[in-house]
Amino acid sequence: MYYLGFDIGGTNARCALIHHVDGQFKIITSQKHSIRGAQTPRDVAGVIVRVVRQIPAEHHVPALSSIGIAIAGQIGMDEHTILNAPNLNWHNVNFYDVLREALGEDARDVDIRIANDLNAIAWGEYNFGAARSLPSLLAVYVGTGIGAGLIIDGKLMLGADNVSGEIGHCKFPHYKAYPCGCGQTGCIEAFAGGKAIEYRILHDIQTGVVSREALDLGEDEHPTARCIERAYKKRLPYAVDFWEETALALGMLIANAIAILNPHGLLLGGGVLEGCPELLALVVGHIMDLSPRASTEKLQFIKPTLHDDAGTLGAALLCLK
Repeated sequence: MYYLGFDIGGTNARCALIHHVDGQFKIITSQKHSIRGAQTPRDVAGVIVRVVRQIPAEHHVPALSSIGIAIAGQIGMDEHTILNAPNLNWHNVNFYDVLREALGEDARDVDIRIANDLNAIAWGEYNFGAARSLPSLLAVYVGTGIGAGLIIDGKLMLGADNVSGEIGHCKFPHYKAYPCGCGQTGCIEAFAGGKAIEYRILHDIQTGVVSREALDLGEDEHPTARCIERAYKKRLPYAVDFWEETALALGMLIANAIAILNPHGLLLGGGVLEGCPELLALVVGHIMDLSPRASTEKLQFIKPTLHDDAGTLGAALLCLK
């Protein structure tokens, strides 16, 4: 059986073709297509249609069993409607119908599944990556935003409304002044997500809290999480305070999730954590300090192994979830 998976991001659409035979999954091929400047539902559907027509023909695939699509956003219970995908500026879009219409007869009998990208990433790491032997997994990714995927007893936990794992929108009173892209305030994502980190640094530079010189920033260098990481390694005071405060927020968030879920494995990933090892070490320290001791006795900390391929591989196997 052949499965095709897509991970639709803000600038690129990644895809992978998977072959399942004799109980084993094999990656046949993977590709990346730019969607910068062409992000409407019909534009993205057009990219998928081209891949569906091209890849199976090139690799002599007799028939596709399913097409899985991962999108950074909230997916409705029907698994057809994208309720909110900020990176694409999609709101209440029935992408399933758009894609079915665009595919026409090319995939009339092919199962199509649509899922949140963090669920697909967790599913990919669980089936192909470092979490393969674990009964349960909590995957928390800190990138532009903050999200999570949860697997219990070998199955994705989607929740009553198909929006479980929105850990970035947990509220903390300390951050109530920070507006979030979801329309509410106080979300941890609005304080500790990659985009929020950049906003906080820029705000502090513009209001005189810190200077570019104090952060060792070049005149035209855009401040990012990695510039704080670099300044933290030099023990520059602003960066030390910034990282310690950010790490405490993330550590508290994840420790609370561990107290509730008691997973066998905790996978920490995303561009911010993977690109900032000093921050990651601080976060792990707070997780261990703040989690109930009984909840961490068997807890395994796992590093992502699939990186950019996790979403496409997980999406390809959504039909098995």
